[in-house]
Parts: sequence; C-alpha cells; structure tokens
Amino acid sequence: MKTLAIETSCDDTSVGIVNFDSQIFTVDALLAYSQIQDHQQYGGVVPEIASRLHYDKILEVIKNIGFDTIKDVDFISVTVHPWLPGSLVVGKAVASLLASYFTKPLVHVNHIYGHLFSLLLDRKTSELQFPLVVLTASGGHNDIYVVTDSATEEAHQFWWYRIKKVWYTLDDAAGECFDKVARMLWGPYPGGQRILEKALQGKPNSDVEFKRIFLSKEGFEFSFSWMKSQVSFLLKQLEKKWTPLTEELICDIAYEFQEAVVEVMIKKLIRAWIAFDAKTLWLAGGVSCNDRLREYLQSYAKEKMPETVVLRPMKKVYSMDNAAMIGLAWILEFTNK
Repeated sequence: MKTLAIETSCDDTSVGIVNFDSQIFTVDALLAYSQIQDHQQYGGVVPEIASRLHYDKILEVIKNIGFDTIKDVDFISVTVHPWLPGSLVVGKAVASLLASYFTKPLVHVNHIYGHLFSLLLDRKTSELQFPLVVLTASGGHNDIYVVTDSATEEAHQFWWYRIKKVWYTLDDAAGECFDKVARMLWGPYPGGQRILEKALQGKPNSDVEFKRIFLSKEGFEFSFSWMKSQVSFLLKQLEKKWTPLTEELICDIAYEFQEAVVEVMIKKLIRAWIAFDAKTLWLAGGVSCNDRLREYLQSYAKEKMPETVVLRPMKKVYSMDNAAMIGLAWILEFTNK
C-alpha cells in the first residue's frame, strides 16, 4: 500500500511517498520547503506569510516528487487539523485537486496522530510493547498520551489502538519557550538549536539558578511560561546591577534553562510511565530533536527502568512536521480496519 502525503500545517511545505509492505513503513520520497529563513526577521512564524509561501511553493515540491509517481499511489492523504487554518487550506485544496485529477481516494489526517506514530517510520510495528507513553513536544503543543491495544472506556479509539491524552501544557509549549528565551539571549529564530549550542558551552553557576516548575506532586500538566518569566526576571536583575551579559553568562543561562525544561519534561513523562505501567516510552515532535532531552531520558531509563523500551524516530526529520508521518497515520488506520 502506497500513499502520497501532504503536510502544510505550519511553516514546512512537505510532500512524501510512504509505502507499507505489511511489515515495515518505508519512506520512498520526502521533500520539503522550509520557511525558517522567511520568518527569521520576524522572530517567529507569521501565519499570513506561511500560507502565502505554501501557495507559492507546494506545486514545485510536488513536481520534484514526480507526477508519474503519483499515478502509482493508492490514495492521497493530507493534514486537515490542527494548527494554522490558512496553511492547512492550501494543502487541502491541492490534495483535492490531485485526487480528482488522478482519480485517487482522498483521506484526511490529524496532525497530532501523525506525530504519535511517527516512530514507526522505517520501523516494524512489532517493536511496540503496550501500554506505551508518548511525550509530544514542539512549538505548538506539549502533551503526554497513553496508547494501549485494549479497550478502555476513557480512551479515544484510534483504529485498534486506544489513545488517551493524560495532560498538556497550561500555557506556552516547550518549543515556544525555547524560541522566546533564545530571543532574550540575542539569538535568532528558531531558538532550540541556539539554546542547545550555548548550553553545551555553559556550566552550573550559583548566580543562575531556575526553579523546576512541577505544579503538583502527582499531576502530569506542564507550565513553561514561568520558566520564560524566570529568565526575563534574571536579565532585568542583571541590568539593574549593571552586570554585563557576557558570552560566558549567556551560555550559563542557556545551560540552566535547558536543564530545567528537560528535567521537568522527563520527570513528568516518568510519572506517566509509573502511573500507567508503561512498557514503551517515546518522544515525538520537534523538541524531541534536542540532544539533551534524549540523553536525559536514555540515562534515566538505563538506571531506573532497564526493562522499558525507549524509542525515538529513526531520523531527526521524522520528529519535525513532515508528510511521511501523515501518510503513515492513514495507512496504519486503513490496514487495521
């Protein structure tokens, strides 16, 4: 089974071909136009510009995939929600035109479900052990899900899997927080890579310490707005004291900020692992590309829960918004009906 998939939910115009041979999901092609440089001067994604760029670039990306290739697919899949309405409508319109022209079935896919199962790209479904707990983290969402292969009254049925959202961020998502803090430290958009690079040069500093915001002793909810506020408050205090914001100090702030965010995310994930007796943990979404986040989870898992399987996407591009995960999501649903 093969699909052409289109993803235009935010600032990546992504088109891909995904194939499933009953054993493994393979990505035959995956191309994208990234709008990062177009939005950098504004310090973040501008919805109107994003939708216009999707409109300008999507046919070019599809042409590079090849119209002859589209003739061979079984159906066309496209992201329809959630995220930026203007961007989504471009993908939906083009997918509809292609489906009509090539007389292919058109199917709609939830963007979040794509992230939830993105770890299956280039991986066998047999690697999953249930129940599993997923942390999805990006610039727009920060959620924890529990996925089981048995019916429960509280969970949403998704094919033969049951998905339950345990909790979500009450304010800023982690990726958004990284972007805003990077801007405070005179860095470009997007901020995740900037923070990671500076953190690698930083070190623990008694003058730079941030509280870990867990909100409750047992809950799974996140709050990253207060993390951003702590950085802002520290910078104002330094300014009042006429303390220069040296490169060394920027690195130390980035180090402590990243440690605080990573610690909260992983410890919340571990809470869910314990509460739901999970057999598999995985990270999904753009923030899961953060090397420190992955390192922290792997280290904790090795020491505290050696029997638990910790998975992550086979390639970093699969963690980002991409068409391959959208194609996988629908093939997974179709084959399990």
